[in-house]
Amino acid sequence: MSLSGNEDGGSSVNVTGTVALQASPRISLSLNPRYSRSTTARQYAETRDGGRPITYSQRYIFAAVDQDTLATTFRASLILKPDLILDVYTEPFAASGRYRDYGELLAPGSRKLRTYGQAGTSVVVNPDGSRTVVDDADSFVIANNDFLSLSFRSNIVLRWEYRPGSTFYAVWQQDRSDSPAYARAGFSDLVDSRSAPGDNIFALKASFFWGGR
Repeated sequence: MSLSGNEDGGSSVNVTGTVALQASPRISLSLNPRYSRSTTARQYAETRDGGRPITYSQRYIFAAVDQDTLATTFRASLILKPDLILDVYTEPFAASGRYRDYGELLAPGSRKLRTYGQAGTSVVVNPDGSRTVVDDADSFVIANNDFLSLSFRSNIVLRWEYRPGSTFYAVWQQDRSDSPAYARAGFSDLVDSRSAPGDNIFALKASFFWGGR
């Protein structure tokens, strides 16, 4: 486990673990779960016209982002016969981010923000998650940047050494990803990632050793 922070108010918590099991001389398993929770205090969002002269009539808009990331790596190896081995690798992944506390830079080179909803401005969160900001006679909409990303990758390889130095491989590979509507990433998303749209690839490969004394 590790903790970190910075002077802007950003922070990060990372938790990892490893479980390894030699179930028998023929079966080995390992599991590596990972979780992180981070806050980025100054994430660039967009640039808009209509800013103050001190920022060259531009609005350089930043926000704070709370992000959750979960992933698990699973590996298994099964020796079916001395010359026949099955290897399995899977990695479900889920990450979410929620943007908040939008504001624009106070001045060039400054890290301080003029936070919307304060200092003579108002902000309304719309049903679609976008935000309408009113600053005196000017108003504009900031798009909803919240996100949820899922992915699932796996490789299953059957390796058969059908004669010394000659090997046959059967490989099944999956590469799936999806970006559903925002929700804070949770362990159920690791399961849901398996049904995300993506590619299934099946390949066969053989090598033949020709040699003698």
